[in-house]
Amino acid sequence: MDLPINYNRPMIMHIDLNSCFAIMEQQANPLIRHKPVAIAAYDTPRGAVIASSYEAKALGIKLGVNVREARLLCRDVIILMPDPEKYFDAHRRFKAVLLNYTDEVTPKSVDEFVVNFQGSTAVQRGKDLSDIGMEIKRDIKASLGEYVTVNVGIGSNRFLAKLAAGLHKPDGLDVITGTNLREIYSQLSLTDLPGINVRYEARLNLAGIYTPLQFLDAPLWLLKDQVFKSIVGFYWYLRLRGI
Repeated sequence: MDLPINYNRPMIMHIDLNSCFAIMEQQANPLIRHKPVAIAAYDTPRGAVIASSYEAKALGIKLGVNVREARLLCRDVIILMPDPEKYFDAHRRFKAVLLNYTDEVTPKSVDEFVVNFQGSTAVQRGKDLSDIGMEIKRDIKASLGEYVTVNVGIGSNRFLAKLAAGLHKPDGLDVITGTNLREIYSQLSLTDLPGINVRYEARLNLAGIYTPLQFLDAPLWLLKDQVFKSIVGFYWYLRLRGI
């Protein structure tokens, strides 16, 4: 089997809130905006950081770092305990914005959604999906607050839409089509691809696959029978092509 890249018009949008927990705290409290903020399961020294603002991430304060380590990295880091109701309220308002455009809205977590615009009246009226993405960004600011930003990715399947959403964080908007797919892959590493962790990277390397382009060009039998040794290899063969 040799399937081509999907060149159909991309109709899937992946949208996620930037540093959701931290940014909602910064939205609620203007005094901590533009400052390193970490949300920790507990505010004791061993409490694990579960989310952090972009300012904190830039200092190395990321998921898994504990409060003690966070304060060693930045003595002025602001440590907060989680406020679940605040985050779920943001989730509900986020979803309500998207439902104004189509009913095909699928939550993937508290802070991310996949939206299928196939058959959407917004698209049927001739609007470009990139323009709709910009409208959604404005609507989310109006609904959740002016400090809140989202990443928007557009692709022909969920995989490419999610990949596109991660290309220019924070506050990005990117489109991956059959036309620019190879160019995008050429700029990435294997672990930049959603779903490829270091364990899968090692499997691919053993098969002589070191880049996303080599992954794309690998024959189906190699992915299915040698790398993944299951139907998973077939799924990767499809999703890499936007199918």
